[in-house]
Amino acid sequence: MTRNPRQGFTLLELVIGFFLVAGVSVMFFQAMNRFRKESTFNSENYLASSLVEKVLEQCYQESQLNPHGMKAIGLADADGAPYEVTTGITDKETVFFSNPGITETRTPDLHHVLKDNYVLNIETEKKDGFYEVEASFKWKAESGRGEILSSSRVLSFTGEKEVLTTWEMTDDQVKDRLVADIFNAPGANLGAKVSSIGAQNMLVHIGHIFYSCIDCLRSPDFKQRLQQAENLEANTQTDSDEYSLCSQLYFDMARDLLHLMMSLQPHIKEANDSINFLPSLSLPGRFVAESRITRGGLYYRQIRRIFLNCLLKLSERYEKQLRHADLQKRQRLLVGRLFNINRILYANRAYSEEISPTVIAERYQKFLDVTQNFFKDKDPSIFRMAAQERGFIANDSLPDNFFVLRLTGRLFKEIDEYVTILD
Repeated sequence: MTRNPRQGFTLLELVIGFFLVAGVSVMFFQAMNRFRKESTFNSENYLASSLVEKVLEQCYQESQLNPHGMKAIGLADADGAPYEVTTGITDKETVFFSNPGITETRTPDLHHVLKDNYVLNIETEKKDGFYEVEASFKWKAESGRGEILSSSRVLSFTGEKEVLTTWEMTDDQVKDRLVADIFNAPGANLGAKVSSIGAQNMLVHIGHIFYSCIDCLRSPDFKQRLQQAENLEANTQTDSDEYSLCSQLYFDMARDLLHLMMSLQPHIKEANDSINFLPSLSLPGRFVAESRITRGGLYYRQIRRIFLNCLLKLSERYEKQLRHADLQKRQRLLVGRLFNINRILYANRAYSEEISPTVIAERYQKFLDVTQNFFKDKDPSIFRMAAQERGFIANDSLPDNFFVLRLTGRLFKEIDEYVTILD
């Protein structure tokens, strides 16, 4: 007898195979569903994380360029007090996602995901010298919790800082020069020449103004820098290293002269307050002291004139350099300096001796026009700062918003008052 070979599967084998395939299929579909949920969760959170970091980066960039950036971007009121913002982010609902905007025409897939789903919330707290900014997104998640949060600190610098200058002298140095200059008694004690304490103090403050100003103007270093800048100005092209060096020389001189004038401001006040002691000086010392007051005031005014002229030159030069600047970092640096320089010129245009106040005002308005037109789509933070600046000008509130303008305004007025102190 021969045994026939078995063909096909038994019913038991088929049942076992079916259950094996079914089990593997269930495991496969469970794994795929879990993978899909994890992938969706990661995708949603990655998108939200990118969005929230863009918000914080925009806050940082805004305030890095503009001292009132939190106002310009809409996170603080006119007084700098912060408030909470809750908004959608598509179709230019918020400034943070308006350039370029997330629209159905431009980015349909992203618009579909974000529209009426992702909600931005920003809470800001103002502290000493900075804002604490907390940005979060909430959305209807397919799995997990649809929420992400991040925070950052944004500087809130007022511009007030310590005055530094290499020209300021000590009271003892001034007294030594006073007795030699006014009383022709080198090495003598000022108290031996002037018995009145009030008159001594008056002379010390007058001496600070006169000697600091004349030393500055006669300094070989100052003369050399001024001559070097003038030589470079006449013989360099806009995109050359020498052109940048010339601009830097004018910038350094303007900074040093401003620091010198600021350091002398307390002496102006004290000299004005104690000028009634002048008649107590004996002749001919009183006549010499009067000449030092007059000449010191004129030298002080000359330093102011050179300072403003340096700013006028810088304004023209930086505008030319800006036209040749390709990198955004370089553009933002030059724009920031141009705003600072033009603000000082505009706020103190009445003290300009080279260009009429009307011309300075017209030049600043033109600068704001060009800036807004050029950076409207290239750098919205610059565009917003120019628009904000127009508002300050329209409300006559530039000095109220910038410390250096209040400082220079008082300083320049006091310089003119000191020049006429003997009238």
